[in-house]
Amino acid sequence: MEKRSLREYFTFTKRERTGIIVLLVLIGLCRCIPLVWETYAPVTVNTDSSFLTEVAAFEQQLKAADTPVQRTFSYNRNRYPRKWDRPANAYQHSFHRDSPYVRKTFTPFPPGPARKPVVVDINTADSTAWEALPGVGPVLAARIIRFRDKLGGFYTIEQVAETYGLPDSTFKKIQPSLRADNVSLKKVDINKMDEQSLAQHPYIRYKLARLITRYRSMHGPFSQPEALKNIPLVDDSIYRKLEPYISY
Repeated sequence: MEKRSLREYFTFTKRERTGIIVLLVLIGLCRCIPLVWETYAPVTVNTDSSFLTEVAAFEQQLKAADTPVQRTFSYNRNRYPRKWDRPANAYQHSFHRDSPYVRKTFTPFPPGPARKPVVVDINTADSTAWEALPGVGPVLAARIIRFRDKLGGFYTIEQVAETYGLPDSTFKKIQPSLRADNVSLKKVDINKMDEQSLAQHPYIRYKLARLITRYRSMHGPFSQPEALKNIPLVDDSIYRKLEPYISY
């Protein structure tokens, strides 16, 4: 390959030289036009008296507010050189109260009277009373009342937790508001009621209702509630749940 001299790289044709000159002229115009415009362009001044009055009032407010603020900050910076060493109220009492540039604190309204706690009697409360409890809506309130009616009443507060669809977390929230003052249970006569009627009770259902009627037909009427323990499906826990609702 032939070596080219350095002069060949800086040699331009006539067209290239013309283009460079035009580019330099355009750059110079771009630099000079703003300066010429600022020098000779007319300046529009708002001579409205109200505008000038507002400007003058604003300047007076700045003069009245800036000086004490600047002095206070310089004093506090010298006293507390590090930001984390300054107390929280280092600047609180140094500003003018009437300055429009100082954030003013307002005393909150006093708290209103405390609400009375909601108390619900589990055996007499209607749907409105249940819905007043946190987390209990119209659907849950209706389910609780329907479950109570099928049972024949609640004898303990813990029975409310057995309602279908009632979360444990919701029951724990409402448990302090529940009371069992008026306990009047509807009894189930295990000697007279037929299989279908016995099966309607949530603690008996169809299997146990069939066994009760068979046991009754084979051994005669029940002489005491404890005789239910002779049925295979009835253990101590089921018997304790059934006992308050049994009559014979």
